[in-house]
Amino acid sequence: MKDYNIKHYLNRQTLIAGDVNSGKTTQTTTILEQFLQAGYGEQMAVLDLSPDPVRGIGGKLLLPLGTPVLYLTAHITAPRLMGRDVDHTLELADENARKIEGLFAEFAKQKRDILFINDATLYLQAGNFALFLETLAKSSTRIINAYYGNTFADSALTQLERKLTDALMEVSDEVICM
Repeated sequence: MKDYNIKHYLNRQTLIAGDVNSGKTTQTTTILEQFLQAGYGEQMAVLDLSPDPVRGIGGKLLLPLGTPVLYLTAHITAPRLMGRDVDHTLELADENARKIEGLFAEFAKQKRDILFINDATLYLQAGNFALFLETLAKSSTRIINAYYGNTFADSALTQLERKLTDALMEVSDEVICM
């Protein structure tokens, strides 16, 4: 893993992309800790969109106790791992998108200038990409991680997620591939 100075991330959008268990969340946590050590805690927010681990996949960011970071999360499911069939998988993805949009609304009320998003692809599976970009635009510094791999079978959900992750890559200043 590369050790970046936080100045490298300020006033930019950085996307950390990779397959399942490639180190995306670990890299994001490392960067977040660097920001905390530099004294930016009160300016930071985390939108943790990751599900709880299912079969070793997924997991929330772990923040140090007592940190002033605004931490927003919800009970997110892993649609491809928990869906009984195609329809149920899409239903779970839609439920996630609605929960995450609630987090976006809460973030808009408590705006912070430095935004970390863990597992953006859970929203991209069924969410509104324009709303996602509007939420990102509320902060000048954005560090995002997203699934980008081949672990999951091809499906309409996977194709949409890939298409929107590609679009997110296009609007990011830097993409770190894990």
